[in-house]
Amino acid sequence: MFLGKAIRLGRLFDDRSGRLLAITLDHAIARGVLPGLVDVESAVASVAAGKPDAITLQKGIASRVFSPTYSADGISLILKATSYSPFHPTLDTPTATVEEALRLGADAISVGMLVGEPNQAQQLTHLSSVAREAEALGLPLAAHIYPRGEALKGELKSVENVQYAVRAGAEVGVDVIKTEYTGSAESFAEVVRAASPAKVVLAGGSPGGELRDYFRMTADALAAGAAGFTYGRFVWQHPRPDLVVEALRLMVHQDKNVDDALQHVATGSRDPAAERMPVGGRERR
Repeated sequence: MFLGKAIRLGRLFDDRSGRLLAITLDHAIARGVLPGLVDVESAVASVAAGKPDAITLQKGIASRVFSPTYSADGISLILKATSYSPFHPTLDTPTATVEEALRLGADAISVGMLVGEPNQAQQLTHLSSVAREAEALGLPLAAHIYPRGEALKGELKSVENVQYAVRAGAEVGVDVIKTEYTGSAESFAEVVRAASPAKVVLAGGSPGGELRDYFRMTADALAAGAAGFTYGRFVWQHPRPDLVVEALRLMVHQDKNVDDALQHVATGSRDPAAERMPVGGRERR
């Protein structure tokens, strides 16, 4: 592995837990300007206040909103370089390049691919091309790979379909694969095994709508061997995104349980121990 790539991966993944907690705010092209994202500068600032390991943004927002102070505080930028939309829901189309990711100071580039449709071939070709260029320049590649197409058999989020999705990414050289939950720790462990040596991180999805449901899913995915999480809407649509991020950090990096996380959000207090949790290998005082 190139030194530059190793350094960037080290900034993304906590040096003690070995896990990643990233928050995505790249939804507007894909899903519309959702509540909580209209004032995107405030949304990013409220998430950054909780000190995730990384924030995922499209280039136009990143260049204007992602502050150098976030990087100084140990928060990495992941540049999203594709998007689907309500008008082409199964086709992730390019929006940025590896060169742009490096110019913006990103520690990773993120590419999407939706499997199970005829246009999967087009997306796989693009993903493979980005993997080749990113590897040559020492930039980690993350990929959002979801089973979505009508050609897939059975339930879209079946173990077999999600295994196929993550393995497709691993086969072409993706470093970190974000995918959907299969419903249990036991089944998701099979997904994690199928992706190796790539790291699997979990998308937020819609397990129920209550904060407890998301924290429970987080605990189960950790038990399954997930390398981390890239969560979105349930974090920045909460009245206190900063506290939700802090609670997730307690679970992801300190192995706290669901009740601990819920209590942290409910009390609305900033635990001095949480404030000193290592981010990017540094301890905040």
